Amino acid sequence: MEIYHEGARSLPVVQQVDVLVAGGGPSGVAAATAAARAGQNTLMIERYGFCGGMATAGMSGAICGLFTSGKSAPLRQLVHGFAGEFYHHLQKRGAVSAPFPFGATALVVHDPQVWKEIADDLLADSGVKVLFHTQMTDVVMQDGELKGVIIENKSGRQVILAKRFVDATGDGDLCVKAGVPHTLGRNGMVQYPTMVFRMNQVDIARGIGHSMQQLEVWVEEAQRQGYTLPRRHIYLLPSPRPNEVMCNVTSILREDGRPIDATSAEDLTFAEQSGRRQIRQYERFLQRFVPGFEHAKINDVATQIGIRQSRTIVGQGKLTNDDVLLARKSPRSVAKSAWCIEAHNNDGIFMFYLDNDYYDIPYDTLLPQQVPNLITAGRTLCAEHEALASARVTAQCFLTGYAAGTAAALSLRQNRAFAGVDIAELCSIIEYSV
Repeated sequence: MEIYHEGARSLPVVQQVDVLVAGGGPSGVAAATAAARAGQNTLMIERYGFCGGMATAGMSGAICGLFTSGKSAPLRQLVHGFAGEFYHHLQKRGAVSAPFPFGATALVVHDPQVWKEIADDLLADSGVKVLFHTQMTDVVMQDGELKGVIIENKSGRQVILAKRFVDATGDGDLCVKAGVPHTLGRNGMVQYPTMVFRMNQVDIARGIGHSMQQLEVWVEEAQRQGYTLPRRHIYLLPSPRPNEVMCNVTSILREDGRPIDATSAEDLTFAEQSGRRQIRQYERFLQRFVPGFEHAKINDVATQIGIRQSRTIVGQGKLTNDDVLLARKSPRSVAKSAWCIEAHNNDGIFMFYLDNDYYDIPYDTLLPQQVPNLITAGRTLCAEHEALASARVTAQCFLTGYAAGTAAALSLRQNRAFAGVDIAELCSIIEYSV
């Protein structure tokens, strides 16, 4: 490979802040809001021109993880805190559906445009500085600590210095550049991504409510007729907008069956192109086979492929599969969850539901090894493969993000590394349960 040696540059330091949050998805919005509410000078950088990450750009379109799970007790809202606050804002603006059954639990579908607007308002109200259209390209390290990040945007290549850092990139970009050890799925096998789209002109009364078994029968019949439909277990979710359905139905994989590596530009390019082709196949399938979709049309496609899993940090604690399966509780919990294990693998989707119970996500799963002034949140937390397939969803990203931002403020106030933050005080602030 030919090597080009970039000459030495002198880069301007354009900002010095207390807390820098990289990434504006659910965990990033929560982290930045929490740090700023605690009085810290906080900056959030985001590569798109809007917030939401997989919730908006990836159009996951639903808040999963809010509710209890099981058939032995009535459904109720399990988690509150910042997740409940955001949900309440969506409800006030009429931008979220009623709880929709999902196996033994439920989810709510939101309007991605209103999601972006609520995030803007929360960040502004709390005093967070925001830089959109900004990529974090490198880090400034000194004596094992992060001192700053190098960013690139339309204003050029610049440096931002900070005292505490939150990696909310979803892919662990900041952690990796800072030298944090990490893994990629189970021996490189990560969950398969999805290109999500929405269809309007759906007869909701006829188009929603088909059993999963019936949908799979229709998919299998279409496959026999020559349709290219790699995924049989499909989700059709009613939008809060009239006659619109969110279609979480595709599964993007390489020709040899291996999953997409979300840290590879080549794989992401393949995924975007493959996803667009696959969407048309599923549109034709829905129109022909599923009652209520006869006159439906695609009206919106996700800005980017929906990533479920990429890098996982090696943390100071780990959420294990047994922690989820056995509904274990932790005295260092910063979030609780009853969301199912929903693992999109090469042999289909593995599902496991808790029955009228929940598990805790410990604070230590957010703490990377080696870098004392760096914390992560969201789907990069340290977890085993199946455990992550439960803990990665939006409500828990909100909760771990708010915990990370609050911990950043406490760390500064107490002049301690993240690992030394008083967990009792942290929990009393984040109020992750009611």
